[in-house]
Amino acid sequence: MIDKLLSIEIPKEEHGSRIDRCIRRLLGNINQSILEKYLRSGSILLEKKKIKSSFKVSVGQLIEYSSHIDFENKTIKEYINEDRYKYYQKLYNKILIKKTKEYIAINKPSGLAVQGGSSQKFHIDDMLKYVFKDHTIPKLVHRIDKDTSGLLLIANDQINAKKLSIFFKEQKIIKTYLALVSPSPKIDTGFINLPLLKKGGEGNQRMKIDYDKGKVSLTEYKVLDKVGSRVALLALSPKTGRTHQLRVHLEHINSPIVGDKKYKGLPGIYSSDSNLNDHDSISQIKWSSEKNNNLQLHAYSLRLPNNEIIEAELNEEFKNNLKFLGIILPKNINEIFI
Repeated sequence: MIDKLLSIEIPKEEHGSRIDRCIRRLLGNINQSILEKYLRSGSILLEKKKIKSSFKVSVGQLIEYSSHIDFENKTIKEYINEDRYKYYQKLYNKILIKKTKEYIAINKPSGLAVQGGSSQKFHIDDMLKYVFKDHTIPKLVHRIDKDTSGLLLIANDQINAKKLSIFFKEQKIIKTYLALVSPSPKIDTGFINLPLLKKGGEGNQRMKIDYDKGKVSLTEYKVLDKVGSRVALLALSPKTGRTHQLRVHLEHINSPIVGDKKYKGLPGIYSSDSNLNDHDSISQIKWSSEKNNNLQLHAYSLRLPNNEIIEAELNEEFKNNLKFLGIILPKNINEIFI
């Protein structure tokens, strides 16, 4: 077989992407180690030069590759599972908050991972590939925990992904979370400044406070309302984006998030036959380990650099918990951390 040199031009939506990811999207789902071998050998060139798999490409550049390379060019359109597609399409329509030329905003349910892993049957990244199979696949620009519900912002293309990623990195986007914690913090407002380090193997990872090797991690919080010392509703603004940051920081001040199994959260949620009409009826609160175990942490809103505010409505469980506790959300939540 004659070895021909084929080529493809980098489109604008791939500007700023890593070349390995760009190649997969443009040419097919090739194995990473095989792809890196072709890059090292010069069987795949960018602008007639050898480059590493992590190299960032620019619009208009030319990728040249040997015709002998089998890119296993099986796109999602060829192996799409119809039941999976219907599930994801229904889910997307249900959780979509807003779609613009720059981004998609969704209200992620608790228990749904943002990205895949060995134990993740469904996740947001996979949903995007199925729902947008005939178009440019939207790009993730930030993350929230699997067990955290709420607002997730997704860029429509690589150009907007780069712009939004910079906004997040430079803290030009203000993030506001809501959390039910127990017991209530001793101080109603404050900053938690504790360096965090990831420890443990895959599947057993925990974030630990480490003053020597940990990364700077800063959280601002404010108590919005509380039922004595038993439970409080907090507004939280993470100034850095470390894994499990809010959960570890609140555990450290002895106010873990209700429903948090990993960072000493309570095993259940409140249960009572009668509603609390006021906060003097603290004795009516009962703990019930047979009730819900969902993490009571919700990514509530984002304020963009142009002062646009995007909100994600609380899920029914969180609303019911607030109703039971007699807590009403204040109207100025998005003004607290300005």
